[in-house]
Amino acid sequence: MRDWLKAFRPASFRGVPFFVDVENAEGGRRVAVSPIAYSDLHVTEDMGGDVRHFSLSAYVAGDLADAAARSFTAALNAPGAATLVLPMSGPVLVRVPRWSLSRERARAGHVGFEIDFVSAGLPSLPFAAVPGALAIASLISAGIGLVSDAAAFRMRDTATGQADPSALAIATAAGRLSSVASAAALPELKQPEVADAIATINRLSTEPVAQAATVAAAIVSTCGAIADAGDPTAAVEAFEAAAVPAGGDVFDLVSAAGFAAGFCQTLAAGDYLSRQDARRARDRISPVVDRVLEALSGGLDVSVSEWLSDIAATAASELSATAANRAPLVNVQTEISLPATALAYALYGDAGRAGELVSRNSVATPAAMPVLFEAIAPVT
Repeated sequence: MRDWLKAFRPASFRGVPFFVDVENAEGGRRVAVSPIAYSDLHVTEDMGGDVRHFSLSAYVAGDLADAAARSFTAALNAPGAATLVLPMSGPVLVRVPRWSLSRERARAGHVGFEIDFVSAGLPSLPFAAVPGALAIASLISAGIGLVSDAAAFRMRDTATGQADPSALAIATAAGRLSSVASAAALPELKQPEVADAIATINRLSTEPVAQAATVAAAIVSTCGAIADAGDPTAAVEAFEAAAVPAGGDVFDLVSAAGFAAGFCQTLAAGDYLSRQDARRARDRISPVVDRVLEALSGGLDVSVSEWLSDIAATAASELSATAANRAPLVNVQTEISLPATALAYALYGDAGRAGELVSRNSVATPAAMPVLFEAIAPVT
């Protein structure tokens, strides 16, 4: 028979524990219904997922219930999104639009709460669209607590003597972070910060059970820091090579998810001159992210997979929008070989774009372009 006392997770918000009497969740799809005049039929259109809501009847209890209530109230009142760990649903990133407290004289040592949570979503940027890379950076930052909670939950029953594989996985993750940071051409001012974060991860590898949440948070946040500051062209290749699960350990999965998220951000931040360039970049997402999602299945909480899927979807959407606003590539044929500068001026009225033609066609001698070459279609 199942031991229900151990079946569910301890509830917490911002790391503050509490007890749950009733746990409710609400979600769905935003479906637009359009009736057809003079017909018994109608049209339905899926407009995307609805906002997820969670409502709880919670309480704190014991001789220190008054102090626990103050701590919990402070956590509920704190600004910004934070991780809510629910007994059945697991960790989720939320905000708190409303809560209420009640205390009864007849129930001394018990303080009850009624709380509404709403899934965090993206932070707002007033008066401006959210560029894809910036939106992904926000998602990575918002998911740090979620990933760290999932890692800590998976490590909770690991005996200290059985944690050697996790210590090795953390050291491997630190080594991969060093390689990615070196390849990403970080600015000099950013290098000490990233190096210090990687050194901290290495140092904490000796305590994989006790420091599980801290290590997981450090891995993901360091991936985000490299993606924010690194050169997108150089970093994207390094992230792609690193986003391969090295094994089935919790920290192998955490690092693979972090590297895949960084890959999506740097891919979305790239500069794509043609429609085909942006489409090719978009097509690189699935092969990298899908293999990580497959490894995550059953290895970490489903919320981590949802987080990474949201990042991949945001990157794909950004690259699709970029492709729609770029000129296509065309094949240009000339009767004789001409210098790149002459061709650039003939196509674009700008001889300075000769380097673009040389680079795109991998030409060794700019003074003699091939008679058939690829170029971005000129604007007419």
